[in-house]
Amino acid sequence: MKQPEMVEDFRFWTVARKYAFARTAINVREEIPEAADGRADTSEEAKEAELEAAKKDAKELRTGFDIENQKYNTKKVKRTKTAKGVKKSTQIKLTGLNIFSSAKLKTEAPNQTNLKAGKRAEAARQAEKDLQKQKEEQAAKVTADLAAQQMEEKVRSVGTISQDGLLYILKEEDNGWLYVESGNVRGFVKASEIYTEDAAQELLDVYQTQARLKASKENKDYTGIEGTAKTAQALVEAKDNQAYTYLRATVNQTVADKEPALVSEQVDTDKKGILDIQEEKNADSRVVGTMTAGELCYILADEDSDWVYVESGDVRGFAEKKYLKSDAETKAQVIERGADSYSVADENMDPEDNKALYYTLTSTKEGTPSGEIRQSMIEYASQFVGNPYVWGGTSLTNGADCSGFVQQIYKAYGYDLPRVAEDQSQYGTKIPVEDAQPGDLIFYAKNGYVYHVVMYAGDGKTIEAANEDVGIIYGTVYDKDAVWATRILDDNYTVAGGGIGEVNATQEMYGTDLGNFTITYYCACEICCNKADGITATGTPVIEGQTIAVDPSVIPYGTKVIIDGHVFTAEDCGGAIKKNHIDVYVNSHEEALALGVTNAEVYLAK
Repeated sequence: MKQPEMVEDFRFWTVARKYAFARTAINVREEIPEAADGRADTSEEAKEAELEAAKKDAKELRTGFDIENQKYNTKKVKRTKTAKGVKKSTQIKLTGLNIFSSAKLKTEAPNQTNLKAGKRAEAARQAEKDLQKQKEEQAAKVTADLAAQQMEEKVRSVGTISQDGLLYILKEEDNGWLYVESGNVRGFVKASEIYTEDAAQELLDVYQTQARLKASKENKDYTGIEGTAKTAQALVEAKDNQAYTYLRATVNQTVADKEPALVSEQVDTDKKGILDIQEEKNADSRVVGTMTAGELCYILADEDSDWVYVESGDVRGFAEKKYLKSDAETKAQVIERGADSYSVADENMDPEDNKALYYTLTSTKEGTPSGEIRQSMIEYASQFVGNPYVWGGTSLTNGADCSGFVQQIYKAYGYDLPRVAEDQSQYGTKIPVEDAQPGDLIFYAKNGYVYHVVMYAGDGKTIEAANEDVGIIYGTVYDKDAVWATRILDDNYTVAGGGIGEVNATQEMYGTDLGNFTITYYCACEICCNKADGITATGTPVIEGQTIAVDPSVIPYGTKVIIDGHVFTAEDCGGAIKKNHIDVYVNSHEEALALGVTNAEVYLAK
């Protein structure tokens, strides 16, 4: 028996932003504390209370921003008056005795008004000092409380987030704990510690208003609330945080613009023909890979430094810039010849052993959360085709029934499924049968009873322990009794759907011509979606290469259509999407802006 190949890409991938805000100052943990439940109260009463608390916080935030804006406007007025005053000063002269005498009298007479104003100013200064002292005492108490919590939970804190601070939910665990990202901090928080959904939207609205106002004052484009809303303060460097790579998803852009560089001929004399890729920015650090003259790498960071961060194949680390050619001529040469014609670095160690691996989360390629695992799973399961079916059996070689077969396949990949098909049908995430991907499970039912489970292999095919007559076989999906599929593999967070430019529709798939549509592009950021949950209006996670937003009165939800040879699914809608207008989801805001607006014929997919 050939053992399963656990192929896993080390690269990160981009996911939709799902906004959340801290209810109070909170710790971001490196791991989930033992036996600690993070669930929030989901009763209607609790949700109403949460929304009211969020509205109160939003009101206080708005008041703070109003004061800040008022100070800004006051300073602006003073600067204007000062400028006007300087201009007019040469025109102001005392030209008469009466004016002089009046001014002198006013100066010499006791000025009770000025005395009162001075007392008021002193009182205001004292109040400001008292307020600052109160804030410092409160901050000290919060710090002490967070430290006490860390000691009680016996889990290291990798960062802290202040009240109303911004974070993004990357994954929801079964026990109520959430894996989150905020700034450069990644780790775990309780669902009960944060505002989500409608409550989060209350705070998001305030931050959006302020961020847009700030952008307008500075004569800049609005780019979101980061910088206006506070993010987490790191207590541990990213490279020392064990939670940093718990899930290789991020809300940030992960695919870098390709800046090619070739190893120069100078390396032959200076470095004896070998250019070392170092783990750190010095020649005394470990060598993670080597390159020779003419080989290709891409500069990912620090392009203006003596040591640049590069990627060549799967080797990532630091190289001395003086040994690389990265001018316009080199870039044109690489484009003309094609990157595949160049050799890349030789690895000295596996990527996961390289401390420089995640110096940046960007790469020249996007990560794949489980695409290769799915393929590996199908190949692993295929080797048991022809083996016997045994009722109640769980042996892949000596015999298994339908549920025992899929249970053991998944067990080989680290998943613990229930034993019988009926229980398995409630495990994982339910999805429509037509949305199943290779490795997903499809369940058959009759008269309300689940009687069979198969593993989907793609293109309408299955691998299944069918019955005692035929054993484990390749089959086809039995549409008549197929009621739903379940997704168990951890790729619900990916936005990698094959790329919008990939032609994946065959000629036979083209159905009715729905007409010419205006096509625009959007991402899941709050600039495009203006909301906190980061998912579609129908509750479906957005996926590049799959999700489009439509007017449901023109194209009903769930309809598959073909645009420029690519199959998309109508999963979203928006207030501006009316009639013959479609928005296509892409991974990043930059990509959405770059693609702009176009027109295309849209066909119904058969």
